[in-house]
Parts: sequence; C-alpha cells; structure tokens
Amino acid sequence: MTGTQRCFCTIITRSHLAWALALADSLRVWDPDLPFVILVSDLPDGEEPDLGGLEDIEVVRVADLLHLPMGAAIAAKCADRKDHLRWSLKPVLMEYLHLHHAKVIYGDCDLYFYADPAFIWAELDRADMLLTPHWRSSIATVDRPNFDQLYVGGLYNAGFVASHRRGIPALRHWGGNCLEVCFKDFTKGQCDDQAHLNLLPVYFEGVQVLRHRGCNVANWNMVECARTAAADGAVLINGTFPIVFIHFTRSMIDGIVDGTDGLLMPHLRILRDRLLEAGFGRDVIADSERRLAEKNKEPATSVRARLGKAEERATGGS
Repeated sequence: MTGTQRCFCTIITRSHLAWALALADSLRVWDPDLPFVILVSDLPDGEEPDLGGLEDIEVVRVADLLHLPMGAAIAAKCADRKDHLRWSLKPVLMEYLHLHHAKVIYGDCDLYFYADPAFIWAELDRADMLLTPHWRSSIATVDRPNFDQLYVGGLYNAGFVASHRRGIPALRHWGGNCLEVCFKDFTKGQCDDQAHLNLLPVYFEGVQVLRHRGCNVANWNMVECARTAAADGAVLINGTFPIVFIHFTRSMIDGIVDGTDGLLMPHLRILRDRLLEAGFGRDVIADSERRLAEKNKEPATSVRARLGKAEERATGGS
C-alpha cells in the first residue's frame, strides 16, 4: 500500500462486490486516480475477487486488521455475527488506512456519486472527522415516526463517515463502543454501530457535521431534503443543493420505483446499469417492481402515506 493524501473504502461480503465496484466507478468519474479499498469480510485465504479491470483497487481481509488490538478484539467477539463484524470494523479499517493516507472516507457499498465530492475532501483540511446527519424530520408534528427515529436510531448515518488522520482518537472511541455495545435495542437508544456517532461531536472538538443536503440523500430525509426539479431538468435538494450521492437502500429503491421519490428514477437507472455491467446478477429496478407487485394494498403507515400527511401538515394542506 502506497501513501497518498486520500483514500475511499467500503466493507462488503462477496455477494456485494458489484456494488462496491459500481461505487468505485462513480467516484472515479471525478477522481480517476482515487485509491479505493474494499474489505471483503468473508473472503477466504487465497481467493482473489474479479475486479472487472478497475485499477488502484485494493482488497483486504479481516486478517489484515488483526494486528490492531481493536481489530483483533472485534473479530473475536463478532466471529459468529457477520453483520455486526462488518459494522464494527468500520473505524478499525479507517484507522488501518490512516497509516498510509492522511484522509479516509468510509462509505457503504450502496452509495453512488453523481457530483464531484472534492469539497468533502477539502473539508477535512479543517475537520478531524465529518458526519452526515440523517436529516430526518426535526419537527414532531410533521413526521412523528422519523422524528422519533432521531432519538433511537441516531442523529448521524453510519453509512458515510470521513476522517483526517487527526481523527484517530475519535475513531478509536467509536470502535471501542462498537466492541462493547453493537446491537439494536431502541428501548436503550442503541442502533448497532450508529447511535455511538451521537457522542463524537460532543466529546471531540474536531468532529464536524457535513451540512450539504445533497450528501446521503435517502428516503428517510424526504421532508427535510425535498427533491425539486430545476428548469434545466436537474434534481436539486431544497431547490439549492445538487445531489452529490444517494444512499440506495432497498426501501429507497422501492420508493423511487413506486413513485414516492420518482424524481430520482434517472439516478436509479444509472446505478442499475452500472451494477449489471459490474456483474451483479439482478436488475434492481425489476426486483423492486416484483416486490411492490407482491405487496397488498398499501397500509396507512407506509412511507408514501406518512409523507403525504407530513407534507399536508408542513404546508397547511396547500
């Protein structure tokens, strides 16, 4: 591993390699030489994944992190909890990469970039760490379910975290709490690795909030990050922010396909096509259409119904 100013990383199982390659490809549009690291948590020794001809992609295994005390401890504790292993190793992988890279960004493999993220790397000149808010509705009377989630699921989304080497103490704090507490129990305000991020801006002065609303666009922030169509056809957030990257969870994809978040269909088609090119065996749009067709009539608690009510409350019914 050679030293560079910056590096992007993700953690996957072998089944999601195409997603990681699509993410890397979306970043390389803006930064062709960006080093990209994939931790494959279930990659057997001796097996090398097919990277589809993409260069400057490094594949690492869990074993590569065992020389770090936190990595060894998490690997031992989570040996039979594969999801928790991946989630808890995020700060460990970032610290590992800081041995050679001043700036490191971790992103879940279901992210996809549509605009240049250079400003995020620049933010790390002054910030030790950057967190992306969920931007769930902050007003209880507008969207109560999402408002309540802020208190139990975390203020920040653990699917995207950026750090400078100066942020290693904050990464270790996050990793230590993941080692001790990584489970979902909303009665205790715990959401796997995610709720621990709430503490970092309080206890570490260099941890900052990335306030660009076009970052981490997702179905949970449709109220606070309204999608609007510009005159030139571009989709903006709140009429101002260009979309930098979208978090394509399954529920996010379903919301686009069923029309709840229909303005983002062109963005989803780009992801779908790149996934197929990267060797993913399914059409994610067709998959969503099948899921939606199998569902019964939408209950009143669905995302679409809640958003409709939330918009009525926010606009006074206009």
